[in-house]
Formats: sequence, C-alpha cells, structure tokens
Amino acid sequence: MEEATFIQMAPLWREEAKSVCLRLCGNEMEADDVAQEVMLRLWQMRERLDQIRMPSHFVGIVARNQWIDHCRRNRTKMLDIDTLQTEALYENPVQQLELRETEEWLEKTLKLLPTTQRAVLQLRQVEQRSHREIAQLLSISETSVSTLLARARRALLKEFEKRDRQ
Repeated sequence: MEEATFIQMAPLWREEAKSVCLRLCGNEMEADDVAQEVMLRLWQMRERLDQIRMPSHFVGIVARNQWIDHCRRNRTKMLDIDTLQTEALYENPVQQLELRETEEWLEKTLKLLPTTQRAVLQLRQVEQRSHREIAQLLSISETSVSTLLARARRALLKEFEKRDRQ
C-alpha cells in the first residue's frame, strides 16, 4: 500500500481500532493507547495491506490482539516494596507493622522456592527480561522458562492462600 493511501485510510482505521478496544475495556484513555499501537503495527505492515480482502475487519482483529497483549503486559505488575514503604510512612503504626511483616514473609517465601524457579521469577518479574533472554542467561529452553515461571507463581499463590487462611 502506498503511503498516501495509508494516510487517507488511517483515520478510519484508528476509529475502528479505538471502537474495538473501547468495547473490550470501557476506558477511553486505554483504548486510545492501544489504538495508537494498532496504527503503528499497521504502518509497519503497510506493504502487505493491499493483499488483505477486508482491511477494516483485519484492523479489528489486530486491535483485539493488541488489546490482549496490552492486558498481558499490564497484568504482571511488580510489587514495588520501596513505593509501599513510602506510602506507609503516612499511615498508622499498625499498618506499618503489617507491611513490615508482609515484606519479611515474602522474602522467606521466595527463599523457599527452588533456586531455578526463584531465578526465573526474579529475572522475569523484577528485571522484566523476556523469556528468550532468561533462557539464554540460564542455558535452558524457552519452554522450560515458561514452565518454571508457572510453577514459581503457582507455589507463591499457594503460600498466599495458606497465609490468608491463618
């Protein structure tokens, strides 16, 4: 697709992408962000867009996939202990004590994980490394990274559930 044609179609496609994302999330700001990502993706593949029979339908599919990627990226928020501590400075002493106990419990629980699981979890959640980078660093396959990460998360979840029952 020529650049001029793309520029002509871009406003319609952006609205289509935003509409799809808005239906999925209900948040206009997030829908705008994802629609922008969709437009970047379409721009990168503009040479192949002429081959697509129904471009507006394709834009909807790309928007949905970008939304899923967006959710996955934002689902794994890091636990930022420093931020929690800063916020806790203004809270009452009981809350500060609970925060300290939670930090200590989390550190102990992480130490209970097998070394490789703990390393994979650290590299993924704290250092935000990709599965490929982790696999290369630890000399394991990407499939093993996914498996170890899932096991570590499952183990932590079990420990959280046990703690909540106490």
